[in-house]
Amino acid sequence: MNSAPRFVTQPHTVAANAGDTYPRNRVASHEGFAPNANTSSNRTDNEPTRGELIDDRFHPTPSASIHELPPEVLRHWGLLASPFSPHAMVDVPWDAANFYFRIASHTSAFSWLQRLLSRPGSLGVVSASTGAGSTTWLRQLAASSGLGSTAFETAVANWRNQSIDELTGCLMRTGGNVETLSQVRTLWLIQTHQSQTTSTKLKYADINRAALLAGWYSARANRLRNLQVLVVRKHQRRSAGSKRFSIAAADRLATFHLSRPHASELRRCVNAAMQHAGATRPAFTVSAATQLADSSEGSISRLASLVHAALVHGQVAGIRQITAADLSTPLKNHAEMPNTTSKAA
Repeated sequence: MNSAPRFVTQPHTVAANAGDTYPRNRVASHEGFAPNANTSSNRTDNEPTRGELIDDRFHPTPSASIHELPPEVLRHWGLLASPFSPHAMVDVPWDAANFYFRIASHTSAFSWLQRLLSRPGSLGVVSASTGAGSTTWLRQLAASSGLGSTAFETAVANWRNQSIDELTGCLMRTGGNVETLSQVRTLWLIQTHQSQTTSTKLKYADINRAALLAGWYSARANRLRNLQVLVVRKHQRRSAGSKRFSIAAADRLATFHLSRPHASELRRCVNAAMQHAGATRPAFTVSAATQLADSSEGSISRLASLVHAALVHGQVAGIRQITAADLSTPLKNHAEMPNTTSKAA
């Protein structure tokens, strides 16, 4: 097959983090899909080892690297492309052919934002649980031209170490008119990145930056009548002494929490992703799809990683349909196994 239909996700390699890429021939391993399975690793930290897809323990921030499936795996399952795409940064333009499964919290977030945009000059903050697909949601929003009766043009930015002036200056240059109220609003989409340090001062830098942006916005409100600002930050589990930080940053700001999807949604997501990739026969039994959804612990990224790992496992083992029993057996690192293409259909 020389070409894929336009609606199918085209395989491509995208950096998940600055400088990181995922080559097509690199497939990671998983030690088992049971949500409470024990690992045989001697590691004492929470970081995955090289070549590991995801460990079996649940973390507030699940590690999940989505790798594209190699050609032999696609042929075995009759797929035209990988069901899920590798991670992309928020400023990477959305391709209409990409697979997107709109979960309930995404729908609610769009409705909340539509109400926020109905009044001129507004600033909102979205806190997102890790794994809730906040980056995908933002990329969808950036690719749209309006919500409801409100038309807008967007400018997108990752807020890392830039000063407030550097950030807003960049958005001013790339966005549309912000001073004169018109029928087409300007919407700034800003994704903050929380520091990984344990320092209390820096641990809440993303929250403090939301408050900083609110102050910047308030001081210029009379000149920003056509500007709407949306800040999205990853939600972190609070420690006993952190409550005062979140309250100080969030008061007087319109807020919304983007929560993880339910297992029932993720089960439907498995089937939808496979169909989008061109599957003409079910690759997973109902019980297998349910186990994948349960094992993902509410993380869309983790689900994508598990689905891809299971498809690789099934191709190497010569399985025509994956059952829950197949998912209970340890998966080897097939990327390091010789002659993995011999069993391709």
